[in-house]
Amino acid sequence: MFLAKIRKTVDSFGMIAPGDVIVAGVSGGPDSMALLFALWDLREFYPGTDVIVSHVNHGLRGAESDEDAEFVREAAQRLSFPFECVRVDTEGFRKKRGLSLEDAARELRYGFFNDVLTKHSAQKIATAHTLNDQAETVIMRLIRGSGSQGLAGIRPLVGNIIRPLINVTKYEAMEYLQSKGEPWREDSTNSSDEFLRNRVRNELIPLLESYNPAVEQVLSRVAAVCAAEADFISAEAEKRFRGIARVVAGGVLGDTEKLLREPPAIRFSVMRKSILAVKGDLNSISAKHLFSIDEVLRSSEPSAEVNLPGGVVFRAGHGVFFFTREEKFREFPQTEIKNHGTHRISRDLEIAVELTDDASLWGAADVGHFAPEKVGFPVTLRSFSEGDRFVPLGMKGVKKLKDFFIDEKIPRFLRKKVPVFETRDGIIWLGGLRMDNRFKADETKGPWLRIRIRGSSQKLLDLAKSLRAS
Repeated sequence: MFLAKIRKTVDSFGMIAPGDVIVAGVSGGPDSMALLFALWDLREFYPGTDVIVSHVNHGLRGAESDEDAEFVREAAQRLSFPFECVRVDTEGFRKKRGLSLEDAARELRYGFFNDVLTKHSAQKIATAHTLNDQAETVIMRLIRGSGSQGLAGIRPLVGNIIRPLINVTKYEAMEYLQSKGEPWREDSTNSSDEFLRNRVRNELIPLLESYNPAVEQVLSRVAAVCAAEADFISAEAEKRFRGIARVVAGGVLGDTEKLLREPPAIRFSVMRKSILAVKGDLNSISAKHLFSIDEVLRSSEPSAEVNLPGGVVFRAGHGVFFFTREEKFREFPQTEIKNHGTHRISRDLEIAVELTDDASLWGAADVGHFAPEKVGFPVTLRSFSEGDRFVPLGMKGVKKLKDFFIDEKIPRFLRKKVPVFETRDGIIWLGGLRMDNRFKADETKGPWLRIRIRGSSQKLLDLAKSLRAS
């Protein structure tokens, strides 16, 4: 019965193909040992499959951890499976990365499994998550305020990661091992109340079972329903994402009005996709954060922001929103350009300065043409400062840059990304926006001093303008 259930799950999701090399994560506990022996028994149904037994010694339980590693090594040897093992400093890694112990251990495990996958040219990574793990995960995410995406729980198949035991219980795994006369190891920390998962397993689930003895099966079905709904919403959001936002250097920039036209489920999915593009994962992102972002989008404030876990910041203003990492959205370093040529200002910004009579780029947003007799070196490049003034092209009077930005509907969070060019005689150009009338050149009389911007800041400004115009 146990193997039949696993085989049904494997076939339903196409987890294993004949000839696959599978990296099996084996801790020595009952679930992972059941996975190991199930993969051995299932080989007759998937000819040519091979298993690489992989064990991570987290070094958290002293001699007990070392005994686990030896136990798994002996089991692999008995089955004639290759064995890979690594000892890691989980606590040190946790402190360095600012993670919880559970998250640090998970990251180290999957990192090692992927290393083994590459080393052995394997196709799959198999983990021993069971129906009980699924129920615990759903409860934990509900407590933390997850939406349907989080309540989908542990996916049976994600990329090359397979979970063949996801529809069987820990009790069934133990029964299976007992029927084969195979032992397993017990992790002494499983009884500790230090970890939320243990408290859910040892206290909350038994309480819920007093209301419904089949609560774990119910929670597993809830996860399956949420997964189906979340996948449908995600697919719909993916179709609409490009019409709403763009992934750019440093973040995701989008049209607030277009996003607000979408129903809440699509809006939240677009938010998650944006955060994922910037952060790389959705760890610690809950429904609370999505509602906070939604509130800012609907706000009448000209500029607002939400700080998200992992150093991600959401900003909105003047019809545009932007997800970014704070450290990737700094001001320009003040730089003196002392001569003609190409000048690398930063990793994503380059300024080209030349004397030319080529008029082919006249009028391009990222190019400024100036009367050479009016603009001398050095030309200073910097970010906007409060109190800056210039004479916008076509005007005679002086205007504060702040007022110009407001009139042009440049969001406050993008103003520091507008390159300001100035000489000792004043500001000559707001790169990509407007030049100063005092330094303009005559289009019919070259040569001209041409300054060209190449980089992400110009793309951000161009995109912000195009989003508002569309």
